[in-house]
Parts: sequence; structure tokens; C-alpha cells
Amino acid sequence: MTRYWFISTNNNRLSSKLALFTFILAFIVIILGAYTRLTDAGLSCPDWPHCYGFVTAPHTASQIQDAAQRYPAMPIDVKKAWTEMTHRYFAGTEGIFILFLSLYILSRKNGGIKSKFIGAALILLLCSQVTLGMLTVTEKLKPVIVLSHLLNGLSILSVLWWAFLESYLPSKPAAFNRNSMTSLPFWIALFVIIGQITLGGWVSTHYAGLACVDFPYCNGQIMPIMQWNNLNSDLITIHMLHRIGALVAAVYLSFFGIYLLTKTSFRVLGAHVLVLLALQVTLGILNIMWLRPVWLALIHQSVAILLLLTIITALVKVTINRESRYVSWSA
Repeated sequence: MTRYWFISTNNNRLSSKLALFTFILAFIVIILGAYTRLTDAGLSCPDWPHCYGFVTAPHTASQIQDAAQRYPAMPIDVKKAWTEMTHRYFAGTEGIFILFLSLYILSRKNGGIKSKFIGAALILLLCSQVTLGMLTVTEKLKPVIVLSHLLNGLSILSVLWWAFLESYLPSKPAAFNRNSMTSLPFWIALFVIIGQITLGGWVSTHYAGLACVDFPYCNGQIMPIMQWNNLNSDLITIHMLHRIGALVAAVYLSFFGIYLLTKTSFRVLGAHVLVLLALQVTLGILNIMWLRPVWLALIHQSVAILLLLTIITALVKVTINRESRYVSWSA
């Protein structure tokens, strides 16, 4: 058995393995979605769920000719079309596993209320994600829809991680000091990171990452004029709002990480928060100074997700610490 309960490998239960595999697949789908967006491949297939009417990206001479006739106003980029379809294939596979996991959880007779909630939430989020995926294409990458698609995907990822953590929790609540900590700082940390990820998604959907090309200035100004009435169109305002949010998040999460370090059973998680936070701030600055290379932007998003998952882990753990009893949803 590994040292930390939240990454224990001394467990052969189907629910644990299935939850972990589905979680990993969901993480891959989110990264593929980010790569699709960063390489401007989001509308490389003008229809949904097909691509120019095909189940694969058109690649043969006859398919490309047929696609050009069907969509004469849409130039065909085979490489980008395959990028988009690869994302769709992985997303479809993920959807199947989410559905299977949800039905498995809901069908369990000895599952508690928490497990039923997880199963139902996954099904609802999956339905929303499919709908938003379709609207992303049909509405031509409308920013609010693309952002909703991203946040819904992260919600699925978070619930899958929660399901995995729940299946690995100790069966004896006496192993914890149940009333030693309040969960309020954990919830605040969660909302802070969600807010910052939302601002980052708003920057990404508007392609505002390069609205400011220097740091700590913004195009030579320490604080450019902000157009608060144009939060949906002024790229500098969108970019600077993300910077301000990053400052707020960095300050709070720094104190939160230090707070965790003072608690014996949370020291590892506290160290993770501080290391990931320092890395994320560094990546954010480098993204600006190096003019947002795709590989660096992908790492930046990945670290943000890892920071979110670390906070969720801490929240689940402190919640269990405070429960008077624990009922496992897994077999």
C-alpha cells in the first residue's frame, strides 16, 4: 500500500479502477480540447457529429473533393480536421465509460446517498457536455458556449476524481480527528481556483492571451485603461482581469497552503498546493513573455487542473474528518 490514502494502490475494487480509468480519460479529453482550441482547429469540421459528412476527417482525394462540394465556403485543412475528430473520438469513448460507471454506481443496492448523487451528477453532466459539444460547432465557437463546455468538462473531471477518492477512503472514521478543522478555508480555496480557471477560460475563448505582450506591464503600461462595459469584447480588459484574478488567487492559495502545512495530516497536500501554485505563476508569466507557445499553454492549463484536483482532495479529506460516520459507495 502506498503511503498516502488518497493515492492508495492496495485496492482491487471494480469501482475504484473504473473511476480512475475514466478520470484519466477525461483528463486526456480536456487536454485534447485545449490543443484543438489553441491550434484553431475547433471549426475544422463544420458539422457535428460528422466531419464534412464523414465519420472520419476527409483524407482521400475523393473525400476531399466531396467535402468541398458539400461545404464550398469552408476550406479543408486535413490536419486540423483530424485534430478535431481525434478529440471527438476520445470524448465519445469517455462518454461511454462515464455512462457505464454511473449506471454501475446507481445500480448498487448498498450505495449511500453520496454515491447516488455522484452517479446522477455524472449522467446530468454528460448530457450537458454532449449538448454543449454540439453547440460549440453549430454556434461557431461562441465564447460563452465554449467556456461552458470547458467548465462542464472540468466538472465531470472533478466528480470523477471525487468518486475515485470516495472509493479509497479508509473504512474506519476513527482514524481521523473528526472535529479538529473547519471546512470553510477549503471551500473558499475551491471557489477561488474555480473563479481563476473561469477567467482563464474567458481569456482563451476570446484569444486574449496575447493582448498584453509584456510583464509586469501591459503593452508598456502598468495598468492600462479598463473598459468594464466591454468584458465580452475588449481583449486588454479580459486579459488584465485574468491577471488581477491571478494575484488574488496567488495570495489566498499561498496562505491556504501554509495553513495546510501546519496540520499534520495535510502537510503533503499543503506542499503540493504551494509547489503547483509557484509553478503556475511562473508558467503564466512565461506564456506572456514567450508569446504563448502551444506546448507551454497546455502545461499551464494542466497545472491549473492539478491545483484544482489537489484542493478537491483536501476538501474531501477534511469533510470525511468531520463526518460522524462514513458509508462507502464502493464494493
